[in-house]
Amino acid sequence: MKIMNQFTGLYKGRFSLLFFLLSLVFVLACGGDDEESTDETVGEPSAEYLAALASMESGNKGEPLAVTESAVPVATKQPIIISGDPEAKLVLWDHLVTCRNMTTDSISSHNVINDAGDKEFSLYPSLSSTNEFGVWKINERDGILVPQNSVAKLWDEWVKSGLEDTVDKQCDSILEKNIPTEIKDPVVKIESDARVVVWTFLSKCYPELQLGLLTAYANASEGGFVVKSGASLKTDHGLWNVKTDGTIKSMNAKALERDSEITSGQCKNLITSETEAISAVWAYIVKCNPLLSINDLGANWDPKEEDYVVITTKVAQTRASNPEPDHGIWRVTRDAQITADNVTAQTEKIRADQGTEKC
Repeated sequence: MKIMNQFTGLYKGRFSLLFFLLSLVFVLACGGDDEESTDETVGEPSAEYLAALASMESGNKGEPLAVTESAVPVATKQPIIISGDPEAKLVLWDHLVTCRNMTTDSISSHNVINDAGDKEFSLYPSLSSTNEFGVWKINERDGILVPQNSVAKLWDEWVKSGLEDTVDKQCDSILEKNIPTEIKDPVVKIESDARVVVWTFLSKCYPELQLGLLTAYANASEGGFVVKSGASLKTDHGLWNVKTDGTIKSMNAKALERDSEITSGQCKNLITSETEAISAVWAYIVKCNPLLSINDLGANWDPKEEDYVVITTKVAQTRASNPEPDHGIWRVTRDAQITADNVTAQTEKIRADQGTEKC
C-alpha cells in the first residue's frame, strides 16, 4: 500500500510538469497575452538594423544615400567654331575668292578677347596682298564674317552679288568698278620703305631732315604703315599713312599742315638750325651794337611753338667790355620771322628799326 502511494505521487508530479509545458507552448503559439500586443512602448531600432536598412536602400555597399540639393541649371556657351587664326583666315578667303582669286597668304590676322570672354579675330590685308579688301571681324563661336570699314562693306556687297549662281559666279561688273584696283607689285613692303616715302616728301621743304629720325610701324586697321617723327627728332612732322602702292595721306593736323606747305611750294623752312637763328638775330641788331659778337648769342629750339629762342649768353652778360650785356629774348620762326619776346628785346627792336643814325 505504501508502494502504491509513492507511485501515485510520482505520477501526479510528472503530470503537473507535463501540463505546465503544454500550457507554455500554447501561450507562445498565440503570440503572448493581449496586454503585450497592445503595449504602445516600442524599443528604439538597433544600430545594426539601421545600417542594414541603409545598405539595402543605397545599393552601395552599405553606404547611406547622399542627400543632394536640386541642381541649378547653368546656361552653356555655344561650342567654338573658329579655333585659331588659320581657320579665321580660311573663312574670309573662302568668302573673297567668290569674285577674285587670291591666297590665304594675302590675309593677316590677330585676335582679342571681347567682354563676353570670346576670341574675336581681326582680319586685314597682309604685306604681300595684292588686294585692299578692308578690315573684317569674326567671332570664334558664331563664325560669321562682319565687315568693319567702308572698303570691307563694299567688298562684301560685291561678293554677295556673285553668290546667286554657285556654278557660274556672276559678280556684278558695274559694282566691281568701285572695288579698289588690284596692286600687281606692291611698292611699299616693309617699314623702311614707308619711311623713305615720307622722308622723300618732307625733304622737299626740310632738306636737313634725316631718314633715321623717322619711325614706322604696320597699320593693322587700315593696311600699309604709319610713319611719324622719332623721339629724338626736335620737330614734329605729324602722322602719315603709307599704302602699299606708295601713296601717302596725312593723318592729323600737323601732317596736314606739312602737306599744305609742301604741295603749295611755299616752304617755310628757311631757318633750319640754332646757328642760322643766331645769325638772323645778330644781323638784325648788330648795327646798333657794334661790339656785339655773334658768339655772345645762344639759341634753343622750342618744339611746342616750333621756333628758335635766341638769348644773350651768360658769358657775354658778365663781360666788362660789353656795354649792353643783355639783348633780350628773341623768337625766330622757320620762315625767318624775328619777334622780340620781352621788354629788353622790344627796345632793341625799336632801335634797329629806326636805323643806325638813331641808335
